[in-house]
Formats: sequence, C-alpha cells, structure tokens
Amino acid sequence: MHLDLPQLIKSLGYFGVWAIVFAESGLLIGFFLPGDSLLFTAGFVASQNLLNIWVLIIGAFICAVLGDNVGYVTGHKFGRRLFNKEDSWLFHKKHLVKTQNFYHQHGGKTQSLILYLYHFPVGIKSGLVRCNC
Repeated sequence: MHLDLPQLIKSLGYFGVWAIVFAESGLLIGFFLPGDSLLFTAGFVASQNLLNIWVLIIGAFICAVLGDNVGYVTGHKFGRRLFNKEDSWLFHKKHLVKTQNFYHQHGGKTQSLILYLYHFPVGIKSGLVRCNC
C-alpha cells in the first residue's frame, strides 16, 4: 500500500496533522501512525507555502502535550483496574508491579528515553503506575 503523505497533508490540513500527533503521543492506537515522516513531510509542504509553518509547529506542540496528558489521565483513571484483574495470557500482574517499581526508581529518565527513542506513548503507562515524574 502506497501512502502519499503530501497529498494526505494537503487534504487533511492542519487538523489532520494535529489529530495524528495527538493520537500518536497519547493514545495506544497511535503507534502505527506515520508520526515522524508525517511531520517531516508537513514541514516540506509548509516550505511550499501550502501551510503556515508556525501554525503547524505551535499546533503540533499543543496536540502532543494534550495527547500525553490525556494518556496519563486515562492510565491513571482506568489503569488501576488492571491491578485487580487475574492473570491472563495477555496480562500478568507481576509485570505491572515490576513496571511500577522501575518507574518509581527511574521515572524521568525512563520517560525521556521511551518517548524520544521509541516514540511510545508514555503517558498511559505513567498514569497506570501513578508516576508523577
């Protein structure tokens, strides 16, 4: 499947780019979205005067921060239910406790590394283990 990012950005505009940034930074469904290549291509499209680069940057920043905060609140509010569940083939309580201990010991470093190296939404996991780092 060929994805024509410049055409996608032109058709969706600012709100499409911002929605993808929001979903990728804060929701578990965003991991498969083309975040880095989308932002690079959006910058290229903006260099062709089809989008305003400053509106694009400020909106992407706001949506990334909001997405991360929504992920944290979601994990904080609904994630504690996982501690009460029995183990299954997908979920093991010992992994959650191990993650919680690791986050409390290395929280800030862990978030930075995961966010910038792996682009995984750390807000949900941080909220889940109630890490305030």
